[in-house]
Amino acid sequence: MIDFVLHALRSNPEIAVFLAIGLGVLVGRIQIGSFHLGSVAGALLMGLVIGQVGLEVPHELKSVFFVLFIYAVGFKSGPEFFGCLNRGSLKLVLFSVVLCSTALGAILLMNKIYNFDAGFTAGLGAGALTDTAIMGTASSAIAQLGLDEAAKNQLYSHMAIAYAITYVFGTVGLVVFVGSIAPKLLGVDLRASARELELELGIASQEEIISIPYTRIVVRAHSLTEPSTLGLSIHELERQHPSMSIERVVRAGVVHERDSAMQLLLGDIVGIYALREDVGYLNEWLGAELDHPEALSFPTRTAEIVLTNRSLAGKTVHEIKSRLSGSERMGCFINSITRQNLDLPLLPNTVLHKGDVISLTGRTASVVALAEQLGRIRERSYKTDIAVHGLGMVVGALLGMLSTHIGMIPIELGVGGGVLLVALLIGWYNSRHPEFGSLPPAAQWAFSEFGLTAFGAVVGLLAGPPAIAAMQNEGLALLISGVVVTLLPPLVSLYFGRYVLRLHPMVLFGALAGAQTEAASMNKIIEQSGSNTPVIGFTVCYAISNVLLAVCGPIIVYIAS
Repeated sequence: MIDFVLHALRSNPEIAVFLAIGLGVLVGRIQIGSFHLGSVAGALLMGLVIGQVGLEVPHELKSVFFVLFIYAVGFKSGPEFFGCLNRGSLKLVLFSVVLCSTALGAILLMNKIYNFDAGFTAGLGAGALTDTAIMGTASSAIAQLGLDEAAKNQLYSHMAIAYAITYVFGTVGLVVFVGSIAPKLLGVDLRASARELELELGIASQEEIISIPYTRIVVRAHSLTEPSTLGLSIHELERQHPSMSIERVVRAGVVHERDSAMQLLLGDIVGIYALREDVGYLNEWLGAELDHPEALSFPTRTAEIVLTNRSLAGKTVHEIKSRLSGSERMGCFINSITRQNLDLPLLPNTVLHKGDVISLTGRTASVVALAEQLGRIRERSYKTDIAVHGLGMVVGALLGMLSTHIGMIPIELGVGGGVLLVALLIGWYNSRHPEFGSLPPAAQWAFSEFGLTAFGAVVGLLAGPPAIAAMQNEGLALLISGVVVTLLPPLVSLYFGRYVLRLHPMVLFGALAGAQTEAASMNKIIEQSGSNTPVIGFTVCYAISNVLLAVCGPIIVYIAS
């Protein structure tokens, strides 16, 4: 039986690849406290184990899977990457540049101290910074070196070993640093700091926002029995109680759709939107609540609107509301605002960027009218424009093969860098012209997750039997180096961001997580602070660092080799 399995793996390497992926994902799900390896590290480790039987896996598979991953990253980050290249985001861009530069310096310092080869050095950077894109772009650079295949294979093997050794501390160390050590170094109480930032963002003036934070709208029907409502128009009553919106009036059995000038009479039955926290006051404002199907069946729509209006981008929620045409309430409420699928705080002074997605619920006509002013409604689509994305990968790969020289130093993007650049452009263009290059979030996730996990599996399989000897020889040096590369960049950036850039601590902690492309540490801060405010710093730094760290791969290889 064992001989049959070994024969199957050696003669059909695709079986080994998918076995490493499947087992790796299962291993990656195992929880040890709050820590788990994740699918990529799990697949790489399973690849290392399975690869000990000696397999001939096509190196081209590694490049194919990495292209899928890096393309998805670029497409997702495109709107935020180009949207943040403005004066308002300059501090966060500079923060990412400093962190990534410090990280590159730390990697090259460890290379100098321990005399690592290019494979160990690239794997050290990818694992300690938990950024597998470094390993992908470094692989492309190694392929361009003037070495024989045996020497290149050894570098690939060393890269996988270094990644496996440094990844665990890279993940745990950054979460602990951002979630526990950094707040203590700055003397910050996370919950108090979060409340402070929320006050700065306008939580004290909730009436100035389209929707009051942390609530959802409800639909109610009430019979008007309070004398104070007699003779008031719908507009006048809503002005007195801005947390509700009257959508329909039933008078003597006749249904009247909303007319803001309509005067109300005692005995009218009104169908309204209201914010949940004010439901308890409706009886005293209006009268008794009823279960009245006709009053409650007014048309409602929930839509996700992508902000593309250039004149509104960079403005706060309050400023955007004041610029929307029509002075009367439009009967719409914000459910959420997301950036790169992360929830932003729903506060009046939260600044919105191009590409942010605003979820609105309200009367159908008003939702459509607001969408026309804000940007466009994001239609749910499950179809991927395969032609555009396939050709995009081709153009990116060809672009990455172009090279030039600065003095004696060869300069080229590499396949990974070229694909990333083209994906950034297509993702940015799609955010403004959704009819071009559709790639739904589920497809983005599949490209990214499968591509990266499969890439890790192939890298592990290619490492082969020599991996054990390399681990024994360089294991301790790589562990020490991994600790330095994981902790030095965020430590330097922490003080730079706080005392030079003067970033608010909650924005700073989110920026630390984003600049190292690590969402787990940001989630830790959100959990401990009870606030979504770290997302403000995370998204810009995440988009910038995804590009900068990917570019570091070829630089590491050229200098280390």
